[in-house]
Amino acid sequence: MSIESASATTISSMTTSSTTHVTPKPKTTTRINVTTLQRLRWILNTFYYQLMATLTLVMFWCFFDNSATTQPIFTTHLVLSTIAYIPLMAVSIILFSEDNVTTLYIPRTNRNWIHGVLLIISAVLVTIGIAVEISEKSKVNRRHFTSKHAIYGLSSWVLIFVSLLLGVIVANTRTFSMFVRPILAKFIHNLLGLAAFALGLASIYVELGFFKMYHMSDHLLVGVKTLFILLSVWSGLTALYSLAHQFLSLFR
Repeated sequence: MSIESASATTISSMTTSSTTHVTPKPKTTTRINVTTLQRLRWILNTFYYQLMATLTLVMFWCFFDNSATTQPIFTTHLVLSTIAYIPLMAVSIILFSEDNVTTLYIPRTNRNWIHGVLLIISAVLVTIGIAVEISEKSKVNRRHFTSKHAIYGLSSWVLIFVSLLLGVIVANTRTFSMFVRPILAKFIHNLLGLAAFALGLASIYVELGFFKMYHMSDHLLVGVKTLFILLSVWSGLTALYSLAHQFLSLFR
């Protein structure tokens, strides 16, 4: 083959390749079918957060609006001890629900981290809230942990820290699996966490009657108590379902 022929062939092939375009494949999107029931559950979950915000704002309004007539230490105790449970701990529990709109697209592994961080913050706030109240009572030689409010609160505080320790085991099941079954560790962690949450809420509930000293009307007080009970139960529904499932799994 001559040099001119080879060059012509090369130029022809280059021209052909340059004019040939590869048609890109159209992007395909996965369509997710969402049922009407699922949409309703998302709407209800959004409503849950609105109710939680309303309850928190009403309670904090009472605390700060009347802070001038109460001791600053007592107001600090009320604010820290309340926010630890409502809303922080409540949110840390409900975030595992598949209907939870705030964590809808967050992987479960990341949810575990968020759950742990919120619980740690709650534990710190409860600790400070209890500590300032103990310090204040010690100054006037008043006895500690004699009321239902105080006993429930202290019991909740202890269970929170035990639950946190078990949470470390649950997060590292590969390391601790030779010592305890992962499902058992999860069950106990869930059980103690719910018990701590319930006792903390009970500690707050028995003191709601004191809102009358903040000039709260009877109708508003009934509304606050009703909303408090509703959100308390609502927050723990998913965790209770998970607890029952874990209990049954223990015997499989």
